[in-house]
Amino acid sequence: MKKWNKYYKIAFAGVLVNLLLQVVLSFAVDPYLAAVFTPFYPVWFILLVVGWRKEHPRR
Repeated sequence: MKKWNKYYKIAFAGVLVNLLLQVVLSFAVDPYLAAVFTPFYPVWFILLVVGWRKEHPRR
């Protein structure tokens, strides 16, 4: 089985950490403070796309 692309690992780890931070901060501190981490989701999606392009390059 092929190893995972490093971009995939970073993107999935980033999404998990981002989601956990949002949930913890929304319950522990303030829901509005948790909204600060929402703009990072497109970054993780872009890393997924970059990883896809590295794994499947154009000819």
